[in-house]
Amino acid sequence: MICKYCQSIHHSDESYSCRRATKDVDGDFPRCDWHWRFVCHICGRPRHFNGMTWCQGNKRFVCIRCAKSHKIVRRKFWNWKYYYVLECGLCGKFHPALDYLEFVGNHPWQLNHDMAKRREGLDPATKYKQIPSEYVPFNKAASEAQISRAWDRLACEWTDHYTEYGDLNRQHVIDPVIFRLTGSVKGLTILDAGCGNGYLCRLLAKKGAKVVGVDISSEFIQMAKWKEKESPLGITYFLGSICDMSLCQDRAFDIAISNLALMDLPDLDKAMRELHRVLKRNGRLVFSIMHPCFADPPVHGWVRTPLDTERKEDRIYWKVDRYFDRTMEIWRLSAEGPPLYSFHRPLSEYIKTLLGQGFSITDFEEPIPPKKAVVQHFREFGDEYKRIPWFLIIGAKKH
Repeated sequence: MICKYCQSIHHSDESYSCRRATKDVDGDFPRCDWHWRFVCHICGRPRHFNGMTWCQGNKRFVCIRCAKSHKIVRRKFWNWKYYYVLECGLCGKFHPALDYLEFVGNHPWQLNHDMAKRREGLDPATKYKQIPSEYVPFNKAASEAQISRAWDRLACEWTDHYTEYGDLNRQHVIDPVIFRLTGSVKGLTILDAGCGNGYLCRLLAKKGAKVVGVDISSEFIQMAKWKEKESPLGITYFLGSICDMSLCQDRAFDIAISNLALMDLPDLDKAMRELHRVLKRNGRLVFSIMHPCFADPPVHGWVRTPLDTERKEDRIYWKVDRYFDRTMEIWRLSAEGPPLYSFHRPLSEYIKTLLGQGFSITDFEEPIPPKKAVVQHFREFGDEYKRIPWFLIIGAKKH
């Protein structure tokens, strides 16, 4: 059996010799060792060869997730139209991914035949295993205590991927819409319900708001308090559930914001009731969630070939099924990582709960990143937002 990648390259370059497939030989896209997965020396995790580079100076493999940054170079080689270059955190230089390194003869196995013989850096697995997710009905859902412990375990790893502006989706897709919907916040009292490590609280406080952050994770709250101690902005943080914010007085806030938190709690009705209680008359609520129609039904995900490719064009279509099932997803950041919990509800449930608790809807946004961000972060954004929306942002007003 011949490697599918070798076959594809051979079609554009007849001088390229095809290799025997040794990995995923029973799958739809069997691959040779050269076109398999390599293990990053920084995070220790395997990744597709087109998302991995080699630092010749430090003799280390570095994956696209651990690189300080990355960009694409639009240059045709073999049957591809571009390749990734990764900013190496070890030497500070940009290195091409392994696919282009092989094309120009600078793949580490081409530079060092002993490495090739030893198959150094190669993922020893012979099949690609997706990170598992499990779905259970709401009546078997995790308790808030379990959810709190789960976020405590992941707080440090989660925060490692944040800048002062959060992650890329928050910075370029979600938060600009939130700031536009809230308008000027100078002098206003704002609640950040589900504040995590407090990054949004700090951004709002710098805009002149008086901010209170509430989160269910004691680790996140501790991180937020440390930041406040280092650089005081007058932010108050409470450990607690959005479903029970008894530490917050009635009609205390001009605006309540909940950023990607409401889909991670089991009782939406209680959360909406509490958000309504703590808002002043005519107070505003702005919340973002993963889009219920696309991002979190029990059956969802890109159909792509091969399954682990980093190239956007290898994503054929997005599948959705079992949309009306109310389920809790048990998911992980990595195959070995501890579980996290998210809850899928149809979009109608969010709308009906919002209206039933005394809110009127003022805004409904399915945000997309600006063109500049797409160019700068092609792997994360690419053309996906032309195909489906990942997030939903709703603005509401208390009656």
